[in-house]
Amino acid sequence: MTTRISSNTLYESNVAQLLRRQVDLIATQNQIASGRRVNTAADDPLAAGAATAIDRSLAELERFDLNANVLGNRLNLQESNLTEAGELLQRVRELTIQAANAPLSASDRQTIAREIRQIREGLVGIANGTDAAGRYLFGGAQDDRPPFVDATTGVTYVGDQVQRRIEVAPALALADAEPGSEVWMRIPTGDGRVAVTAAAANTGTGLLGTFGVVDAAAWAANGSVGYRVAFTSPTTYEIQDAGGAPLVPPQTGTYAPGDTLSFEGLQLRLNGEPATGDVFTIDPAGRQDIFGTLDALADSLEAPATTVTERVRQQNAIFVALANVSSAQDHFVDKRAAGGARLAGIDEASALREATTVTLKTTLSDLRDVNVAEAASRLAQQSTALDAAQLSFQRIASLSLFNYLR
Repeated sequence: MTTRISSNTLYESNVAQLLRRQVDLIATQNQIASGRRVNTAADDPLAAGAATAIDRSLAELERFDLNANVLGNRLNLQESNLTEAGELLQRVRELTIQAANAPLSASDRQTIAREIRQIREGLVGIANGTDAAGRYLFGGAQDDRPPFVDATTGVTYVGDQVQRRIEVAPALALADAEPGSEVWMRIPTGDGRVAVTAAAANTGTGLLGTFGVVDAAAWAANGSVGYRVAFTSPTTYEIQDAGGAPLVPPQTGTYAPGDTLSFEGLQLRLNGEPATGDVFTIDPAGRQDIFGTLDALADSLEAPATTVTERVRQQNAIFVALANVSSAQDHFVDKRAAGGARLAGIDEASALREATTVTLKTTLSDLRDVNVAEAASRLAQQSTALDAAQLSFQRIASLSLFNYLR
């Protein structure tokens, strides 16, 4: 059996071969022009799929970068606001110490009270501060309206307790700015562990002095509760529970001005001469908003202080306010430290994103980018082969049976 190859079949076969070589040549030219080995999924399906996944990962890293920038701006703004608030409280502390100075007149103290009220208004403005996008910094998730409302009855927080967590790197989310309730409204009183007060009905000249926990184990063993120092005479006292009942067994003692009283792991120093029936309390520290603290301080400075009893009452109120202001300063420092830790976390996340981006882009280049030297060499070979095939086809196409017979 013989196989006959017609001139038409030979012609079509050579044309198809030329077209294939031209397609390969054009593909190589496209690779060199675009710089990519994989321009379509058909070029290398596996590499194209892997490259698409890496592109998604890079886009996600860009989103993390945007998130980190927004969070960093908000945390830096929180740091700035709390720093300013701390400076204002330092001014309040200076004014409070000045107000405690006996030679000051009632007019002088009222002038100090006015400045303290102005500082309070400034703190309300800081608490209602916004970020670059106009969102209220301390409003929690309710950041589209002022979180603090100032009324005649005091400042009220109308935000919520939500503290968003924002993704800044794969598997890493950092907390946003603190909700205002935690920054401005829930500040420990006293020294942060215990707080002291003098009863409003006291008639003697007993003045509050230093106080605190000196034996945490002893205080905790009795429930970390509050106590009353009740004077049974100007020189004797007994320790009572928070309800006014004497302790069992009784704890009593004698007193002289300047003595430090120690009981149940606590200590309290008193000055002056208490009267019979005067009471001083030392309780676990509560929580109070900074605006209420400043209101109470200004009210005490504006109150009449013409009698000895009124003057002593004012001095004790100033002492309590001074302790509360100091606790608020420490509170703001703690909040700044927490924000600073998150800012450090953003820096660490930035380094992680940069390292991951470099790795992914290197892998993506290996998958998709062309080796220019290899492609140029291949292009030269393909061009030479195409020229040879075209020349060969030209010669074959010119052959026929008549040329052979002739």
